[in-house]
Amino acid sequence: MSSCSDLELPSDVEEAANVAVGSLIPEKSKNRYAVAYTKFEKWCELKKLKKTNEKVLLAYFESSKTLKASSLWTTYSMLRAELTVRKNIDIKGYTMLLAWLKRRSDGYHAKKSEIFTKENVEKFIKEAEDKDYLFAKVAMLIGIAGACRKIELTFLRDKDVSDEGTFFKITIPETKTHVFREFVINDGNIAGVNFFDLIRKYRNIRPSTVKHDRFFVKYYNEKCGVQPVGINTFGKLPTMIAQYLRLPNAKAYTGHCFRRSSASFLADSGADILRIKQHGGWKSNNVAEGYVERSLENKKRIAANNILRESSATASRVVGQDQRADVALREVGKVEKSIPADYGVILTNCVCNNVTFNIYKFEK
Repeated sequence: MSSCSDLELPSDVEEAANVAVGSLIPEKSKNRYAVAYTKFEKWCELKKLKKTNEKVLLAYFESSKTLKASSLWTTYSMLRAELTVRKNIDIKGYTMLLAWLKRRSDGYHAKKSEIFTKENVEKFIKEAEDKDYLFAKVAMLIGIAGACRKIELTFLRDKDVSDEGTFFKITIPETKTHVFREFVINDGNIAGVNFFDLIRKYRNIRPSTVKHDRFFVKYYNEKCGVQPVGINTFGKLPTMIAQYLRLPNAKAYTGHCFRRSSASFLADSGADILRIKQHGGWKSNNVAEGYVERSLENKKRIAANNILRESSATASRVVGQDQRADVALREVGKVEKSIPADYGVILTNCVCNNVTFNIYKFEK
């Protein structure tokens, strides 16, 4: 009996299958993926290689080892998708190649955008003049409150910003990771500044003649135009704010600054990995774990646990059979109790969340 694969498929089925396979490549990045694959194919032709296997890919990546580790992983990701689509070759199981890539990543630290501190945000919101910086203030508030990417701010729609009276609800319907996000902005905790007033002030001066649905439009001298703010403007906005604040290395505050600042603030507050993932819409734990590990406030909390401070009573105290001892248990319920001499008592007097008392009775 012939299998389905042996039969000639109807043209509509064949076409549907090709469309499905083509969708495996991200639509926005198809050109980049194609360029990466073409480069690999030309290398194979130069080396007169007719088959693609793990050793061939190892040799190809070895020839590209001058690239940064991040670029190597990007190339791997693009080739993996292209080889799956074009040649039905799955390289996810190439363990030697993966081990080589991981080894190349040892000690590599990717350059990341600088982040604003809460003091930086407060200073800019309070001191910058609305007539010049109202747009920047509103973009900063929304960007940090929702851990927004610059492309998400660019295509934020007017209907995505909902004034609920006692709070603003912001919706990000389409994201890079295809995770629907929603967040809330309250009136803020900066003395003399109301976040609601800033957002409403900006929205109220948007012209009624705007023919598109983008929320952010160009702002100058207390007036809004009809032209939407482009992605490059959002990419440069953190640098402009850093220059206003006279922060060192202002150009290091890139378009990813608002998102990184938001995640850092949340990690500093003591949020766990799950909450950080939900906030930023990350699917992997790795990014969220990184913010927790780098959190200075977390490090301060660890230091506050007196790791290096000698305990006031670190040694165990053993009460002999011929002795009597009054042991004051003041840290547990503020209760004082005398322990009979025929009990051994092991106490550790330190600040911690859980204390275990091991009390052993010696039979006479």
